[in-house]
Order: sequence, then C-alpha cells, then structure tokens
Amino acid sequence: MKAAFRKTLLALQFLCLIAAAGTAAQEPSAALEEVVVTAQKRTESLQDVPVSVSALSSSEVEGLRLRQASDIAAVVPNLQATNTIGDGVPIFSLRGISMSDFSLNQLSPVAVYVDEVYKGNPALQGVQMYDLERVEVLRGPQGTLYGKNTTGGAVNFITRKPSMETGGQVSIAAGNFSRREVDAAFETALVEDVLGLRIAGTWSEADGWFENRQAGVDDGNAVDQYGVRATFLWQPTDAVEVILRAATSREDAVNYGIQPFNISPEGVGAGLYGLYSLLGASSQTDYTRDGVDFFEFDSDQDERREAENDSFSLTVNWDLSDTLTLTSITSWDEGELFNPEDADGSPLIVVRPSYFGDAEQFAQDLRVTSDTGTRFDFIAGVYLSDEEVFNTTTIGFWQDLDLNADGSLDFADCLDPLFTSLGLGPATPAGAAIEGILNGFGTSLADFVPAGCQLQNEFQQDRSSLAGYFDARLDLSDRTSIRFGLRHTTDETELRGFSARVLGNDSIPLLNTIPGDLVDPFAVVPDDSFEDQEWSGKIGLDFTLDSGTLLYGLYSRGYRSGAYNAQAFLDPAELTRVEPEIVNSFEVGFKSELLDGRMRLNGAAFHYDYENQQFLNVDTTTLAQTLINIDESTVTGLELETTVLVTDALTMRAGLGIIDSEVDKGVLSGVDLAGNELLLAPGINFNVSADWTVFDHSLGSLSVLADGSYLDDHYFEIFNVDRLKQEAYWLWNGRLQFDSAEGTWAVAAWGKNLFDEEYRTSAIDLSDFGYDYSHIGAPRTYGVEFMYRF
Repeated sequence: MKAAFRKTLLALQFLCLIAAAGTAAQEPSAALEEVVVTAQKRTESLQDVPVSVSALSSSEVEGLRLRQASDIAAVVPNLQATNTIGDGVPIFSLRGISMSDFSLNQLSPVAVYVDEVYKGNPALQGVQMYDLERVEVLRGPQGTLYGKNTTGGAVNFITRKPSMETGGQVSIAAGNFSRREVDAAFETALVEDVLGLRIAGTWSEADGWFENRQAGVDDGNAVDQYGVRATFLWQPTDAVEVILRAATSREDAVNYGIQPFNISPEGVGAGLYGLYSLLGASSQTDYTRDGVDFFEFDSDQDERREAENDSFSLTVNWDLSDTLTLTSITSWDEGELFNPEDADGSPLIVVRPSYFGDAEQFAQDLRVTSDTGTRFDFIAGVYLSDEEVFNTTTIGFWQDLDLNADGSLDFADCLDPLFTSLGLGPATPAGAAIEGILNGFGTSLADFVPAGCQLQNEFQQDRSSLAGYFDARLDLSDRTSIRFGLRHTTDETELRGFSARVLGNDSIPLLNTIPGDLVDPFAVVPDDSFEDQEWSGKIGLDFTLDSGTLLYGLYSRGYRSGAYNAQAFLDPAELTRVEPEIVNSFEVGFKSELLDGRMRLNGAAFHYDYENQQFLNVDTTTLAQTLINIDESTVTGLELETTVLVTDALTMRAGLGIIDSEVDKGVLSGVDLAGNELLLAPGINFNVSADWTVFDHSLGSLSVLADGSYLDDHYFEIFNVDRLKQEAYWLWNGRLQFDSAEGTWAVAAWGKNLFDEEYRTSAIDLSDFGYDYSHIGAPRTYGVEFMYRF
C-alpha cells in the first residue's frame, strides 16, 4: 500500500508540474483546438460530454505510430490490452473490466465499434488502424446508446469520409526486422458537391521479431497484412446524407511465438520425455530453455495465422425537419480466423492447439435524434442483430512421444493410456509391455492421459438481439441538466451441433466424449438455446460553473450477455452456460479549460459493483472445464487527463489512471478468490508526451515527439499467483519529423520501446506441463517514413 501511495503521489506531482509549466511558460498566441466527438451519437465538444471519454485525433494516431488496435492502451488512462490470440484481436480491459475466456465465440465486455458498427466476434475485427479520423474510448457501462457487452466501455474507430474535393496522401515506411509499409488514400468528387469517393488502403510486411533458434523455422510475430476500404458519400439534398462503406482485409503471417518461463526442474514436458529416455524408448529430453535470450525461443512450428474479413455498411442521415434527424445504420460482416499455436514454445509438441472461427453478422440500428434548441432533447431507437458463428478447436498433448514404445507415432499412443485410465487395460500388446515396466517405476500409462491424444470440439452458435432505447437531456436551468436513458434488450443464443471427441496424434477419431456416443465419434448434442432479457441505462446530473467547468454525477448499468462454454472437451457436464455479467457504476467527474484555453484538465472518479463475472472453472482432478459465474467484485478508481499548450511550439499531454479492484465473493477451481485483484487491473497506469516544434523555417519545420507509458504491477489471472505477476515497467517512444513549408511532404524517423524493455503481455499457469505460458512485448523497433500529400 505504501509503495502504491508513493507512486500515486509521484504521478500526481508530475501532472501538477505539467500544469505549472503552462502557467510559467511564455503565453502562446493561440488556445488549444476544440476536440469534437460523437461519443453520445451526436456531434459535441469533448468538454460538453458528461462522461469519461478519451479521444485521439488522426494526427495523434499517426504521430504516436499506433499501428495495432491494442496500441491505444498505452495512451488512454485505465485502458489495458493483451494480444492472447494475436495482434489483430486485442483483448481490452477498461477500469478492470475484462475477460478470461478467449474462445472465438465469446464477446468482450469492452465493445469495439468501427463507424458505429459493432465488431464483437474476433473473426470480424480485421485490420482497422488506417485512414482514421479519430479514436474514442468511452469508460464505464454504455448500456443505453451502445447496449449489451459494454460493461467496461466502448472503443470507437471512426474512419475518414470523402470531403468532396480531389486529393490524397501516400506514406512509405521501412524499419528493422525488414519492415515495409505503404499507406495511401485518394478522394475525389464523382459529382460535384453531390457524390464523393474515398479509397484508402494499407499494406505491411515484416519478419518476426521473436527470433527462432531452430534451423529452417521462421521467426515468430511476423507481419503480412493488408486492408482496403472504399467510402462513398452521397448528398442528394441538404437534408440527406448517405455513406456506403465497403472494406476487406487479410492477414497471413507467421504466428506469434510463446515464451515458456518458470520452467520446472524436469523441464517443459514435466519429465515425461526424460522418463521415456531413461527407458530407452525416446531420444528426446524435456526442454529447459538454457542459454536462450529473452527475445529468442526454440519452436518447431512456423505456421501462419490467417484472418480475413469483409464488411459493408450503409449509413443514412435524413433531416426529417429542422429539429429531427433519422439515422439508419445497416451492416453486414463476414470473417474467418485460423490461429495455430505452439503453446509450449519449444522444439517438442507438448501442447499444440489450433483454433478456427467463422462468423457472419447482420445488424440494423434505426434512431431518431432531436436538436430542438430547447431545454429537452432526446435520441430514441431500435437495434437488431443476428450473428452466426462456427468454431472448432483442437488441442494435442505430447504428440511427438511414442507412449506405448512400439516404434511408431499413431493413434495407439493415445488409446493405450486412455483405455488404461478407464480401467480396461492397455489396448495393444506394446502398451501392455510398457505398462508393466512403468508399474515397476511406481507409475502407469493412466497417469499420462491425455498424452498422445488430441481433444477436439466443434459447434454452431447463433445469437440474435433485439433492443429498444431512449436517451434524453432535460435542462433544469441554464447551467443544470439531468440526463437519463433506458434500454431493454432481448438476446437469444442457440447452440447447434456441438460435439467433442478424442483423436489420436495421427488425427484418427477414437472416442466421442460429448455427448458420449461410443459408436459415432461425430455424434452431436441436441440443439439448445436460452434467452436473456435485461434492462440497462443511466441517470445523471451535470452543472456548469461560471468558469465553464462542467461537473457531473452519473449512475449507469450495463451487462454482458450470457454464453455457452466453448472449452468443453471431455464430459457432457462441461457444456455449461452462464448468466449475464452486470456492472452498476457510480461516477463523478469534471471537464475544465484553464489558462485562457491553453490547458485542458478532465477527471473522473468511479465505483463499480460487479456481479457474475464469467470465468473458466477447471476441475484439477479430471481437467474438466466449465464456464461459471463468480459472485461479486468491486472496482474503485479515477482518471485524470491534461493537455497543455506550453508555448506555440510545445504541447504536453499526460494521463493518470488508478484502479483498486477486489473480489468480494467467489470460488473458482476450488480456490476462494475473496480479496484477490481482478486480472489486467494495474493499480496505477500513467502516460506522458511532449510535442515540440524545434524550429519553423521558410524551408520547413522540424518537430520532436516523445512519449512514455508506465504500467504498475498486475496479474493476468484471477488467482493472483505471484510467479505470474508482471512487475511495473516503463515504455518510451520517440519520433523526429521534418515537414516541408508547403506541407506537401514530410520525412520522419521513429523508434518504439527505445530502451528495449522486457515485459510480458499475458501469462497462463501450465505448471502441469512443466512451465508457465506467456506472450511477451515487442523489443526495440525503429524505422523511417516518407509522406506525400496531394
């Protein structure tokens, strides 16, 4: 507690120093530019929005070199991200609200939107970070205007639309690890002032930065992706605006690498290879990672992670009158994601999963927005969506070990231990012979299950959602407003064709485990469905002081929909479903501008009552996994953000987040969680940046952008295992850019993680296999970039 208190004081002092810099410096000739957001589904100044919102402009996204969606976490207070299933699918945590089950049918409690279209399923997210107008992050439950699955908040990516003028830009970049990038956009008016077109695209390739020491096997964490988006803007009259967007993206790069750590004395493999080597049945030994640097690993796998996404959306804004606007957003998305993983990060095949998801989604949002200029305005609408998901998961164990010592790797290496564990004895003579030898060592083939096997399941999941919502503002006086909203949602989830089986290490099906048919390994569970009906909403009061400072208080309620367990493999009892998560939030905050508009200081404090968080529950004796709800948690914290125009040449920004999270009641895998911290909920997170124009000459201008982010100690899992904790760390980045006087071209040099910090972005307890699993953050990267505007 003392250490956390000291860090908090230091961070607060740093914010005060930045504010003091604004008062002490030479007074600039201009004020900060207004930040415009659409966080509440209408165009407003950031300073007039009575909720906690962070907004990043296109110039900030480009200057900070935010290339993956997860990168934004470094510059948004109380937002964290992990890439457990790959760079293109960030798992966000906002104010401590996150998820622990990364199955491809699950929906995050921090919703991702692109141009107001919900991108819930991982297969639908695609390549997003190009040609953006801005990024908005809304903290806290957004249960009125955004709906379900926003208990933590919402992340909005807003793309650029045509301006009805002809022009464009192109950017070419190169960097270490053979990085090559091209970003381009072009727009023109097809019919003057009536029909415009903007086409934008991105392409990037890079060798993997996780160096693989295995000869002939490619490095991990490579990049090979592209995205293209076409946007049509049609304005047939002053009252009608129609925007049609069509986008496609593809990823096809060598997948991420896993770093095993906390390796047991027996090594990765838990001593099984050593035992068989001792018996003369194997030449392999358990892996120890001796002599391997942090950014190196030894993997036998360099399969490519494949993701593809296609989407269309049609947005219509129609001014029905001077005071009412009808908005319709119709969207269709389709995507596939194949994620093969070497989960042990070694030359062995101890744990080898692969995940495949195929998703299709249709959604319609229809709303009426008023702008009466009076004391009362509202937004009322209906929303419906339909999502179809197909998932299949296969996980293999010790697939390269000849468990029955018959000289071949085949289905019998799974069958002999499996039959022995069921009390039937080994299935083959070779298995019987090795069983006798193992018994002499005080062990049995039955102790090795599921070694030599692959567990596989597959299913179809359909989700439909129907909601009606109403959001309003009533001015009680010129300075005081009450805001309220209500939304009712009906969600229906249907599970079809679920089946699970055991395969040999040669992929021959051996046994149906769910529903448990002994004859047909592909037998399926009867269709099942459930329905959730939930109310969500908000009520708040805001007051504007004489100085223009906005003060607000807000209660809001949000929920994350129930779900089926996609990690059921061994027993029909694993096929559980869970109740919706609920967050009741209490928040107070302020929005202020100081120093004649040269300083912006915003802040919020919050308290959450968090119920029914969804977790995978593992039976440590049978390895069966069920999806359950844990009872109650609380989260309390705050955010502060400031931007200071110190001089005309220097702008400084800083953000501070503080989170205090605790499980009040809950049991998972037989462990009482009371008193534990939530996952991905660091006590303190802090970011700071300085944008300085070094000189502005008739030939051009030279600018320097430096930014840093600090993340306090935090856990990646709910059990708070100390060996899996990530210690606090800083990351520093920099950019040096020269812009021509005409503004038509620029050249820049950039670097990220300048001090080559070593840190982990996720960790999982796999001690039963002799190690712990982790993703690690990227090492120092750097490069140059040339930009041309026309």
